[in-house]
Amino acid sequence: MNRGTIRIAQRRLQEMGLYRGAIDGLRGPLTNAAVEAALPQMGRDLPRGWQDWPANRRFTAFMQLHCHEKGIDAGPIDGLMGPQTREAVAALERQIAGGVVNWRDIAPIPDAPATFPHERDVPAFFGPPGTSWENKPAGMKRVPTPWRMRIAWNLSQHRSFLWAHPKVADSLAEVLEKVHAHYGEAEIRRLRLDVFSGDYNPRRKRGGSAWSMHAFGIAYDFDDINNQLSWRGDRAAFARPEYEDWWRIWESEGWVSLGRSRDFDWMHVQAARV
Repeated sequence: MNRGTIRIAQRRLQEMGLYRGAIDGLRGPLTNAAVEAALPQMGRDLPRGWQDWPANRRFTAFMQLHCHEKGIDAGPIDGLMGPQTREAVAALERQIAGGVVNWRDIAPIPDAPATFPHERDVPAFFGPPGTSWENKPAGMKRVPTPWRMRIAWNLSQHRSFLWAHPKVADSLAEVLEKVHAHYGEAEIRRLRLDVFSGDYNPRRKRGGSAWSMHAFGIAYDFDDINNQLSWRGDRAAFARPEYEDWWRIWESEGWVSLGRSRDFDWMHVQAARV
């Protein structure tokens, strides 16, 4: 579950008088204990043996029950994060946010100086997607990187720039400078923030017909090996606490992490709201 979902759970647990910790989106011992106490109060449909489930499964069961409380069908209360439960939790997030999932609530940040559109408005804001691979893609700007990037599919090869749409180039340069100043090159390398996995790419989204945000030159992937597309926060490296400042720097410029907002594709950051 992403941090926004955990915050929703913490608020409900707080309403039930079972949780007195911070609403911080971190599922630690206090949240786990509150979930365990809440389930028998909510769970007339809990199957036998739920007490033996691991904490992750009990938390998912709690979210299933919370969805049912709000009139959203999450399927059977089995503690398993299948497609129906995932869609139900997303609907719950939208309901609580008043119809639109508020990614700033999911990953709260200072007021961002850059305002980027929703994905559906990207073509109107940025213009049509790119269509060609050239030595200098048409309309893209070359933004130097303050550290040398290693190419994910061949770490012995390097790059010293990223392609960017002109409307995001200055913001991207600001992010890179802040990351470099904050971490330094040794720490950047240790955390594999120097592993480049993708920038401008005139392609459709995987498994769909809509244009990828990469096709507009407004999305970047890093270290895909340790942050694979389908991995959630319990596996992805970029979900770990040592990467919090990495994401804060991006978010301070208005960029959006799919990992922090949707708990998938943790390698990816984009200049478009989801």
